[in-house]
Amino acid sequence: MMKANEIVELVDKFSGGKLKEKDGFEFLLSIAIENNLMDLIDEIAFHSKFLWRVFSFLKSGRKFQEIDEEIYKGRIIAQINETVEKIRNLILRVIDASSEDEKRNFVQKYLETDMEGFERFINLVHDFYWLKNWKIDGSTKSPW
Repeated sequence: MMKANEIVELVDKFSGGKLKEKDGFEFLLSIAIENNLMDLIDEIAFHSKFLWRVFSFLKSGRKFQEIDEEIYKGRIIAQINETVEKIRNLILRVIDASSEDEKRNFVQKYLETDMEGFERFINLVHDFYWLKNWKIDGSTKSPW
C-alpha cells in the first residue's frame, strides 16, 4: 500500500498543483491507511466529487434551462446540506482513530461552522474531488 504522502504527491501532480489543504488531506489519508479505513476515504471522495461539481456549477453563474429555478434551488440546497453532513460524518469516523488532541485540532480547523472553517472544509472537499478523479483517470491500478 502506498504511503499518504505519496498519494498526496501523485494527486497534486495529477491536479496540476491544485490541492489546497495538503496537510489535512494527508492527515486523513495517514489515519485511514494505518487503520484500514480506505473504504471511508473512497466514500468521502465520492461525495466530494458530487459536492465540488455542484459548487462549481453554482459559482459559474450558469442558469438552469427551462425549469422552475426556485424549485430546483431548494432541492440543491437540501442536497448540498445533506452531502456536507455525510462528508463531515465520514471524516469524523476516520479521525476517531486518531488521538484526542489530533481530533480536537482537526475539528477546530476543518469542521467548525464559522466561515474560515467552512472554507477549509470546502478546500478539503476539493482535494478529495481530485483524489476521486485521480483514482478514475490517473492511476493505472488501485492504490489500495
